[in-house]
Amino acid sequence: MLLSMKWIVVVLFIFPSLVLSQALFPSKPIRLVTPFEAGGTVDVIGRSVVNVINKRGVLNIFVDNKPGANAMIGSVAVAKAQPDGYTILNVSPSIIINTLVSKTVPYDTLKDFSPIGVLGIGSGYLLVVRKDLAVNSVQELIAMSKAASHPLTYGTPGVGNALHLATENFAAKAGVQLLHIPFKGSAGALNAIVASQVDVMVLSPATVLPYKDNGQVKVLAFTGSSRGKDFSSTPVMKEAGLEDCVIKGTWVGWFAPKGTPSDIISKLSAEIKIALKDPQLKDSLNEGGFDADGRSPAEFTNFIKNEQDRYAEIVKRLDLQIN
Repeated sequence: MLLSMKWIVVVLFIFPSLVLSQALFPSKPIRLVTPFEAGGTVDVIGRSVVNVINKRGVLNIFVDNKPGANAMIGSVAVAKAQPDGYTILNVSPSIIINTLVSKTVPYDTLKDFSPIGVLGIGSGYLLVVRKDLAVNSVQELIAMSKAASHPLTYGTPGVGNALHLATENFAAKAGVQLLHIPFKGSAGALNAIVASQVDVMVLSPATVLPYKDNGQVKVLAFTGSSRGKDFSSTPVMKEAGLEDCVIKGTWVGWFAPKGTPSDIISKLSAEIKIALKDPQLKDSLNEGGFDADGRSPAEFTNFIKNEQDRYAEIVKRLDLQIN
């Protein structure tokens, strides 16, 4: 008995921070880093889930927006953080796409992060144009693009993100050239098209629907395989005259730094699953074109591997290597 007690004391002496952090987790607020500007799709969905989690009182999470370099600034900050569960990342497929379009990304998605869970997955995007652009259909947009002396412009939250790839995919399917204008986040890009500073955008429904309803942008089509529940009057691409142009939507997920204890990952994942059962949150996600997800960390890891393959094929097909 004395020998056992001695070894317990030794373990506590050598690994006090590890033992206490796991035993007491959470003993302080958790920082959720969103590597985009406030107000964009990823930020809104992340905050919505945080609000539900915080109401339960088990965790206390606050959002820290660290935009820049297509989510790399915030992502790198989390990758380098202590793997103790108190710094986690709220991010989109940018965490994967960055590594595919650039050779200088200072992280490896699976080697430097531990997947926690998926908040929601989008069924598609809305193709929108500025309110004063003289087109009212996809075919009219294609005709204008082909006839223009200079390429029409489109905005995105940055180079190499899911919206960038989705818009380039649309342009390739339509046989047109569009000029890319990158911003620091979805909010900045959306403000630009509302102010008629860019011509075209592909956006998640959750972001754009309020502006559509107010007549601040024109919505031409939905890139999903079927019409959305809350925008049933909007045709899918095939109905709009563009065959073979189904572009699935983005997803929003949480990651922790690699090395975060598995029991902490499990606890965070469990809180996501509980939050996503909230009826109001589920309705809010659905209204924005997202389905609540909540898959396990292991399932998310396999999902990431499949997403890497899927986006690698798109990047190669569109020749989007940056350097």
